[in-house]
Amino acid sequence: MSFSENTRIGELLKSEAAKAVLEKHFPGFTTTPRLALAQGYSLKAMSGFPQSNITPEQLIACVEDLANLEEEPCIETIKVTNAQQYKRTGFKNDLKWGIMGPGKIAKKLAEAIEGTEGSELYAIASHSMDRAKTFSEEFNVQKVYGSYDELVVDPAVDVVYIANLKTQHFESAKLALHNKKAVLLEKPLTINAEQAEKLITIARQNNVFLMEAMWMRFNPNIIKLKELINEGSIGQVKKIEADFSFDCEPESVLRLPEFGGGALLDLGIYPISFANLIIGRIPDTVTSQCMLASTGVDGVDSVTFNWKTGEQAELTFGIDCLRTMSAKVMGTEGYIEVFPPFHGAQVICLHTSKGSEELSIPFRINGYEYEVEEVMRCLDMGLKESLIMPLDETLNTMKLMDGLRTEWGVAFPGEK
Repeated sequence: MSFSENTRIGELLKSEAAKAVLEKHFPGFTTTPRLALAQGYSLKAMSGFPQSNITPEQLIACVEDLANLEEEPCIETIKVTNAQQYKRTGFKNDLKWGIMGPGKIAKKLAEAIEGTEGSELYAIASHSMDRAKTFSEEFNVQKVYGSYDELVVDPAVDVVYIANLKTQHFESAKLALHNKKAVLLEKPLTINAEQAEKLITIARQNNVFLMEAMWMRFNPNIIKLKELINEGSIGQVKKIEADFSFDCEPESVLRLPEFGGGALLDLGIYPISFANLIIGRIPDTVTSQCMLASTGVDGVDSVTFNWKTGEQAELTFGIDCLRTMSAKVMGTEGYIEVFPPFHGAQVICLHTSKGSEELSIPFRINGYEYEVEEVMRCLDMGLKESLIMPLDETLNTMKLMDGLRTEWGVAFPGEK
């Protein structure tokens, strides 16, 4: 094993030789405070983020120098080969996807669809025809629509992925569901439980598939973590810690109440979902603290979950502070770390009395392919919701988050 573009950042930082190569090609790279938050990513994965400012040419040059190092990585991470997990059989045509909202997150799913056998990115819709056309040219989309109404009446569209602003989720999903289109709806499903419950009711009444696009829940590294816990690798779970906090830009929509801003719905939903996944149910009691941002949305939050069976979760999230973005599950016989950023987990580390072992299942594409595969699997089996991300859990999480906002005095325009 040697250093490559797929060696994770945390491993490179353990080697002085590798750090010198990184500094040569990216001055200041190894000393920026934010780098610690990306230690679970590979150099190749980091280069895919625009904010990294890493050009393809720089990446190639750096990787060539890393490959020439004689030094081996300090600790070998056990990597599991990751092929496409679900493939369609017995179907003549690919599953045709339409996307509402050609934004950044839509591009991630578009890449995942394009790289997944059995799925085809067929249509894009936006209120801006120019944005839709630009998106279609990047991803070679067949149909381009200047309205959502046109997309949902296209008989060739099998499933609609909705990736517009979360304040638009309810009306957009309602439109698709009423037109009998299967829907993958970006998280959070809606801005409140009332809207979520209405959508779930519409989906069930119309016998149409609906799923919240919580990509973390389909991540094979998170699934492996859950398997290790179920196997008793760390004994009985006692405590969970998870954080998703960063200092977002002053002009970010996360700061605007009219767009459902704040840390809770966009960031806090990850630690909350993670804790509920580990324990298998929502908490029995919830306590919390919140510091409001200057715009009135929740800015820095801490939430404690307690279950009657004795487990506890300490969850933090914020848009006004920089913290670890990691997670840890502690048990009576050991603990498991999820290296940052935990919501896009690429490396987990099991610690027991026998020692420590790092495990990694590298993404086949970008991490969003697993929810694409889950939608394919569910639709091929005739399911109307996912057993991995069931609608009742989505609704219960929305109710929990509504309760937190009520406690904090945070409401969005138009809410009762």
